[in-house]
Amino acid sequence: MLKIPSLLVVLLLLLSACSSKTFTFSGESKNWQAILKVTQNDDGHEEQEFELHYKGNDIKTVGEITYDVDTNAGGFGISGATLDKNGLTKNTAEANPTNAKIIEESEVEVTVKWNDNTELITLFINK
Repeated sequence: MLKIPSLLVVLLLLLSACSSKTFTFSGESKNWQAILKVTQNDDGHEEQEFELHYKGNDIKTVGEITYDVDTNAGGFGISGATLDKNGLTKNTAEANPTNAKIIEESEVEVTVKWNDNTELITLFINK
């Protein structure tokens, strides 16, 4: 009988030790909408989920895309990305505890290049 309450206490401690903080940046330009979701875990790891959505109707004409995401923690980018049938491309990255972390006050800028076009998107924190 004493084992069940003890087990519950251990489970609660484990669950509370695995907490995380999530915040999202978003913005758009004439042709693109971008979202950057950042999840920071207590163990120092950070996951960055980036989505870029084409707002136009003729997805097939877009071709390959190059984008760069610049933040306070540096940046990341992709060359040769393609859109899915919904006009979306996604990328997920993880930073280990020794890497700089994105902060909520960060200025996030995304540069998108396709078919000799370039657009700059400023992302703002969603509150």
